[in-house]
Amino acid sequence: MKKLLLTSLLAFSMPMMAQHHHGMRHFDHHQYRQSNWGWVAPAVIGGAVVYGLTRPAPIVVQQPPVYIQQPEIVVIDGIAYIKQYQIINGVTTEVLIRQ
Repeated sequence: MKKLLLTSLLAFSMPMMAQHHHGMRHFDHHQYRQSNWGWVAPAVIGGAVVYGLTRPAPIVVQQPPVYIQQPEIVVIDGIAYIKQYQIINGVTTEVLIRQ
């Protein structure tokens, strides 16, 4: 990542250095007025690169699968009961509930 940042910084600073030395000589009587907007494109691109490098990665939370188990039916003396588990005061107890 540091290598990418250094390379992009170097790539964007080269046109700025070349632009600094570009211009008319002192002995020219006709001066060419260059617009001062040459910094906008490198600033926008540099800002986009810095934003892309510093923005946090999205957080992906994978939910565990949900299994639904049908209650077990127990028949005692012709009467149907459903077997369930109840937690009372931290103790798990198996309970038969009449249907």
